[in-house]
Amino acid sequence: MKLKSVLLILFVIMVMAGFSRGQQKTDLSLDEMLQKAMDESLKNSAAVGVSAAIMMPDGRLWKGVSGISHKGVPITPDMLFDIGSVEKNLQAALALKLVEEKVLSLDDPLDKWLPAYPNINGKITIRQLLNMTSGIDKIVEDASSPWRVGYKNINFEKKWTWDDIYLKFIGKPNFDPGEKCAYSSTNYILLRMIIEKAAGSKQTTELKKRLLRPNHLSHTLVDFLSPVPDHMKIAHAWLDPGDGKLIDISGNSLNWLATMSPMLVYSTPGDMVKWIHALCHIKTVLSPEMLKEMLTFVGPVENEPMLKGYGLGIADINLSVFNPNWGVLETIGHLGSQYGYTTFVAYFPEFKVSMAFMFNRGADRTYMQAIFPVFNAMTTVLFRHLGIKANDGA
Repeated sequence: MKLKSVLLILFVIMVMAGFSRGQQKTDLSLDEMLQKAMDESLKNSAAVGVSAAIMMPDGRLWKGVSGISHKGVPITPDMLFDIGSVEKNLQAALALKLVEEKVLSLDDPLDKWLPAYPNINGKITIRQLLNMTSGIDKIVEDASSPWRVGYKNINFEKKWTWDDIYLKFIGKPNFDPGEKCAYSSTNYILLRMIIEKAAGSKQTTELKKRLLRPNHLSHTLVDFLSPVPDHMKIAHAWLDPGDGKLIDISGNSLNWLATMSPMLVYSTPGDMVKWIHALCHIKTVLSPEMLKEMLTFVGPVENEPMLKGYGLGIADINLSVFNPNWGVLETIGHLGSQYGYTTFVAYFPEFKVSMAFMFNRGADRTYMQAIFPVFNAMTTVLFRHLGIKANDGA
């Protein structure tokens, strides 16, 4: 599922709904209003289950869940979901930690760290990988890639190597390095290889050591070639393969995805909202210099009208595309969509609010109908409570 399509439909619905002036009159507390909105909107959606977390301006953390993982088993706040491309924000932060330590430089060319590959310009810099300006071909859009052949046709047990990937899926560059900005996960597969070469160990090992443990992200899983720890529960994933019937796809091997993704990450909304809040609000993850680099956005992002720009593993989402007078929802974050899961993690700098939503349905033709009602209902309640106002007619 293209990032463009996901973000476009998601925020169009938010804009169409609009926000009322002032705080909603009710006898319920904000916590109760959020839970009620979640429960009621889930009934009117095609979602299976949802888990959400919101970091309030005063630092208080709210968590809520609704729906099921699978028959007879409700979603619980400690259940993990595949966060999809939200992992790019973690991966970028890891690369920037290595830059802080002078292990890497953002201006290092690929040929400093990697051998020559067909159709990949060795002069592309690490910065250009991170901010999607490399021009490298998009493996996800290749007609024979696992994301295009149809879910039932995927070889789930296959463990992909980089040689498999570039020989089969990477064609000629889409543009010269630095010429444009175009979202592509291929950049972050190469970034993984550079990180591991520079650090001398697995990317997942470095992530746990440098980011997960120091930031107390104890419900985030990054190693899928080993058994899942007994204390971690994963929400079952649901998908409509094209016949209108939802199927539980949780029993299928993750070998193909763990080896073909830049980094496969499962987490909880609680962990991811703490992460984005620490990164963008408390600002304890990166040095001021590196955070400035991360939040230096380039754009426009080709064929992504919802993205004002893309930084180093993070997006600047501009809602004024739909309403030039509606500037209150300045949004910094990322969205991820993978077979069976959808994740949205964002920070609203004007209002010091962070949020994370995770659904155990994703990347099928109708899953948008599942997530929109829930996301829209809950954000409407939150922003009404905070007194965030939209112009009349928004």
